[in-house]
Amino acid sequence: MSRNSWGEKFMKRAMSWKFKIFLLTLMLTSQSACMLEPPPPGMVLVPAGKFIMGTDETDTENQALGLGLQKPWFADESPQHKIYLKAFYIDKYEVTNQQYYIFCQATGRHPPPHWKPYQKYPDGAGNLPVTHVSFFDATAYAEWAGKRLPREAEWEKAARGYDGWIYPWGNEFSFDAANLSRSVKLKTGKGLKPVGSYPASSSPFGTEDMVGNVWEWVWDYYLPYPHNQYESKDYGKKYVVLRGLSFMGVGHFNGSVYADVVAKKARASYREKMNPLSKKMDVGFRCAKDKLTLFESIFGKESTPSSGKEL
Repeated sequence: MSRNSWGEKFMKRAMSWKFKIFLLTLMLTSQSACMLEPPPPGMVLVPAGKFIMGTDETDTENQALGLGLQKPWFADESPQHKIYLKAFYIDKYEVTNQQYYIFCQATGRHPPPHWKPYQKYPDGAGNLPVTHVSFFDATAYAEWAGKRLPREAEWEKAARGYDGWIYPWGNEFSFDAANLSRSVKLKTGKGLKPVGSYPASSSPFGTEDMVGNVWEWVWDYYLPYPHNQYESKDYGKKYVVLRGLSFMGVGHFNGSVYADVVAKKARASYREKMNPLSKKMDVGFRCAKDKLTLFESIFGKESTPSSGKEL
């Protein structure tokens, strides 16, 4: 072998190692930058990791059915299971009337029906959560904003944290922790409060109003969890899940029974459902957004959010 050919091979190997080190350094630097990147405005980061979803509690005395409710307590929330989710962002607050008005002006979409005849939200209501929006209204807004609706698992993780808290603020119920009805008399939309009215009750990740004010649309159909034993005629693709309870009354119950019903429905694992075409005075939404890894930011990612990996 000539000295020149040996030298060329040596230089190629040396350059190859230098290039590999350069690439590794670039990747580590970029990954660190991604980790330190602040959340988009108005959103909070929910880091990657596993969390506790659902519950193993049971309504052994059939209290809910005895009260005339549609399903036993906890029936569609079982079994409790751990899910791993990739990192994602979620809105700190519910989408407001003011934000939705800007969307309607930009896209020509019809505003909520109670805004008529002025085609704008009532005076002083700009910072209230938008209501009277269907699932499709919510998804249209999210797409326009460069976001999406949170998956049901993402919503619950954002509300409960890693340790599976019963409520976003902890494990003890309190009417003072959220905008919840203390009486069956509250039947109108006047009970809404501006978003962020209960900062002391924020979730472990910093989201606010996850319980109370309005029910929130999420991305998922109302389907049973894996290994769920509850048989419901409502499971399927005719309903979409709502989360979070609202300011409205929960039924004509008296005293401690009423408080107990509110406490159970206010749990972060509680599931409600609604026709995706429906629009109600106590239903709104918040948005989510993928946090891309370095690989995904370079090579792209499918637009459909992951429902997570069951552990």
